[in-house]
Amino acid sequence: MTQSLHYVIQPTSSGCIGTKKSIAEEALVALRRSSKILIILGVGFLILAAVIRFLVVPAMAKLPGSVDVTARYEGTGTLLNAAALQAGDFGNVIASDVPVSVDRHIYVSETAGDNAVAHDDITVSAPGGVSLPSNHTYVLDRRTMDAGGTVSGTEAEQHAGLTIGLPLYPDAAEEFSLYDSATKTTVPLTYVDSGTVSGREVLNYTAQAQGSLQDPAILAALPPALPKSQLAGLAPLLPADLQAKLGPALATVPDPVPFNYTAVSKVSLSADQTLGTPIDGALNQQVIANVEVDGQNVSLIPVLALDTKLTEQSVADAASAAASQSRMLFLLSVVTPIVLAALGVVLIAVALMRRRASTPASAQEIPAEESRV
Repeated sequence: MTQSLHYVIQPTSSGCIGTKKSIAEEALVALRRSSKILIILGVGFLILAAVIRFLVVPAMAKLPGSVDVTARYEGTGTLLNAAALQAGDFGNVIASDVPVSVDRHIYVSETAGDNAVAHDDITVSAPGGVSLPSNHTYVLDRRTMDAGGTVSGTEAEQHAGLTIGLPLYPDAAEEFSLYDSATKTTVPLTYVDSGTVSGREVLNYTAQAQGSLQDPAILAALPPALPKSQLAGLAPLLPADLQAKLGPALATVPDPVPFNYTAVSKVSLSADQTLGTPIDGALNQQVIANVEVDGQNVSLIPVLALDTKLTEQSVADAASAAASQSRMLFLLSVVTPIVLAALGVVLIAVALMRRRASTPASAQEIPAEESRV
C-alpha cells in the first residue's frame, strides 16, 4: 500500500511582517535621501545668491567696455574766419551768432582690470563747412570714473577729475571735481539740486573753468600771431576804450604781434541718479584772443564762443538707455539674489519637513498581535 505524503505550505504572518518592514525601511531611506538632496540644493541656491549679490554685482558695478554713445549739442556761436583774416577781409573776420552744433562721441576702446581707455571726441561744426575737432583719450578708473593708472601701449592725456560721467550711484553729498580739457585744469563740480529729466531721476551740477588755452587742437586752428597791419585792421571791431589803449602800444609791440588765448568754460550737467551717466546738459565756452601790452595781458575779442545745449533727441536717447541699463542692473543685483535665496529657503524647509515626517515612522514598533502570530 503506497502512502503519499502531502506537504501543505501555509503562509505565515511573520513573512508578511518582514516584507512590510522592508518596504517601510526602503521608503524611509528614500525619504531621507531626497531630503538630503533638497538641503544640498537649497544651500547651493543660497550660496549662489550670495555670490551674485556680493561678488558678481560689485565686480560689474563699473564702467563697461561696451560704452559707445554719441550726443549732440546745438545752439549759436561766434567763430573766427581765418581765411578772411589772412585775406584782410576784416568785415568777415568774426562770424557772430551763427548756428553751431557740437557732436560728442564717447566710447571705450580697451579695458585692463579696473582701468579703461576712454575716448571723448568733440567736433564743433558751423555753416560754410567749418569743422573743429578736438579728440581726447583718457585712462579712467572704472569704479570712481576719475583718473586711472596706466595701460600698456596707450598714450593718454594726463588729468585729474571726472571727464565723461559720474560713478555708479552718485551721492549728492560727495564732492566731485571736473577736468576741463580746454585749460587742462581741474575745477569743482558743484551740486545744485535734484530733479527729473525724461522720467529719470537726476542730480544737477555746474562747473566753471578759466585759464590759458591748452587744447592743442583748438590752438592749431587759431593764429599764433598777426602782423601789425592786420591787427590794426581789426581795431574797428574793438570797443572804443580798447582801441585807445591798443593804438599807442602798436609802436612798441613786436611785429608780428604774438597772441595768447584764454578759455572760459561753463558746464551744466544732469546726471542719472543710478548710473551717473549724463542725461541732459549745456556747454558754454569762450576763447578770447589776448596781446601783451606793457607787461599786461589785454583781451581783444572772442575768437570762439559756443552757447549750446543737448538736443531733445539726445536727451531722450540718454534717458532710454539709462532706463534699460537700470532695469538690467536691478534684475541682477536685487531680483535674482532674492529669487535664488527664497528658492533655497523653500527647498531647505521642505527637506526639514520631510525629515520630521520620517522620524515617527522609524520609531514605530511592530504591533504585538502581529509579532505573536
